Amino acid sequence: MIAAIILVLAGLYCLARGVMDLRAKRWVWGVLGIVAGIAIMAAPIPTQVQVELPAAQGR
Repeated sequence: MIAAIILVLAGLYCLARGVMDLRAKRWVWGVLGIVAGIAIMAAPIPTQVQVELPAAQGR
């Protein structure tokens, strides 16, 4: 769970930094920041989910 929060914060930072760079007319850094932010936010977060099914009863 903490990894997901860290990744979201990093993605938001990259997006914000990219927008700031675009406003300052640093086109390459701005585009790279936005692309990095989108890539971080779109990355799947692996989780471990364990589902236990009841044992089958013989008839």
